[in-house]
Amino acid sequence: MPQRAISNDEVQRVSSYLLGQAEKYSWLTLWPRVVAARLEFLGTLDRVSVEQAAWKPGADDWSIEEVAQHVLDGSRRNADMIANLAFGREPNLGPQGIGAIDPAQRAAELSWPELVDALRDDSRRFANVIDGLPEPPATEPRPSHPFFGPLHSRAWFMFQRVHDLDHVGQVNAIKETEGYPS
Repeated sequence: MPQRAISNDEVQRVSSYLLGQAEKYSWLTLWPRVVAARLEFLGTLDRVSVEQAAWKPGADDWSIEEVAQHVLDGSRRNADMIANLAFGREPNLGPQGIGAIDPAQRAAELSWPELVDALRDDSRRFANVIDGLPEPPATEPRPSHPFFGPLHSRAWFMFQRVHDLDHVGQVNAIKETEGYPS
């Protein structure tokens, strides 16, 4: 499915939500919401065959496999950023800069079963990203998300929730598209 456009009102609403929730609640209070979103995303991958994972509604659209790779890539990078920001350190964004946090569409590097297992393992690791982080964490908002502006560590943690839920919708839309393999 093509990436949907985001209105300025939606950008402001999501940005306010991320920062507001992150400033109001502790890591432990936010944790169940973040983990529940990841579990919901993993649930969309249950019983998806290799053929279904590779299928695209159109030539320029994303496959479920590409969505899964995107979530995995972003989650790994976000976990490192959350930990660094919580301690007041600069995140290691690499040569791609902030674009690495929300990586572009790309083919999966692993087979479909291996990719699902990698996502499960990453989910376990991401669920534990808050272990050992300071409470309260450093709260200087940085770096700037391409849409939602500068975010601090707990806001980036909540971003993962929003990101995972957005892709729950994307996977479900792919499954509901005419021509999706049965």
